[in-house]
Amino acid sequence: FQLKKLTIMALGVLIVVICSLTLSFGAAVGINIQKMSMVKEGNKNGIQRPPHLQPLWCLGMAIIIVDAIGDFVFIGLAPQSLLAPLGSFSLGWNIILAPKFNPSEKATKSIVGATAVIYVGTLLTVLNAPDTSPTYDLADIVSLASNKQFHVYFLACLAFLGILSHHGKRNGYGIVNYCGLAGCLGGLCVLFAKTTSELVKNALVTGNINDFTNSFLPYIFTTCMIITVLTQIRCLNTGLAKFDALIVVPVYQSFWNAFGLTGGLIFFQEYKYMTAKDSMMYTLGLCITLKGVTMLVQERRGTVLKYRHVYE
Repeated sequence: FQLKKLTIMALGVLIVVICSLTLSFGAAVGINIQKMSMVKEGNKNGIQRPPHLQPLWCLGMAIIIVDAIGDFVFIGLAPQSLLAPLGSFSLGWNIILAPKFNPSEKATKSIVGATAVIYVGTLLTVLNAPDTSPTYDLADIVSLASNKQFHVYFLACLAFLGILSHHGKRNGYGIVNYCGLAGCLGGLCVLFAKTTSELVKNALVTGNINDFTNSFLPYIFTTCMIITVLTQIRCLNTGLAKFDALIVVPVYQSFWNAFGLTGGLIFFQEYKYMTAKDSMMYTLGLCITLKGVTMLVQERRGTVLKYRHVYE
């Protein structure tokens, strides 16, 4: 019985990884198409069209939307702390795709090496993340949201967004400003999407739609999800317009991972399903992943310095 249970769990993790690889590929394609569109528009003479009037940019946006729908369906099937680090797979796809869509961007040995470090960290994190995802109803979600630890986390997110927005441009760190905002908003978006997806999953499994007919909270979660994803896209595209995708994606992904992981562990209390060894290895994997991202940012630091005068 234990062997059968472990086999089912291993199969579930395998499905999660395969789906994440597919979805992260779609996200990387969409982002790089948008970057290519903005580069081409910037090279034109005369009045430049805003992104939403560029056919290529709209194509990239359509791919990202389809990918986001897949994420929404998929996010209810696994713990948030397992899904968040799998987003790092997009870095590998980005190294392959960015030079193809934008030949001016080069994937150096340092970038490839740093991405390999990120993959090692991601593998450790995935193997030691919680492998159970309970079904939650509205009462469960409200109870989880009443946790004081979550209140501290949410206030910290708001403070981070406010500080980064206020001081980022003034200090000249445009890349950290835009990508940090996008990553933090992305982490919050995952949290809102996870709660909404859980309520939809519960309604489908039980056939009970009272959570949606007797309360306005599910619609608040959905509205917050839409607002955060739109604002996230806005910030990310601003960063793409100023810097190479080979640096924008890693910086964005590092913030996205940090807030996505923390949000899942705190809000859904997923740390309760982890042993002391799991927690240690999970933390080690996260640290290795962030180290790889740091290596990427250092590799591309010249790009930041090159455009620094834009923000001064």
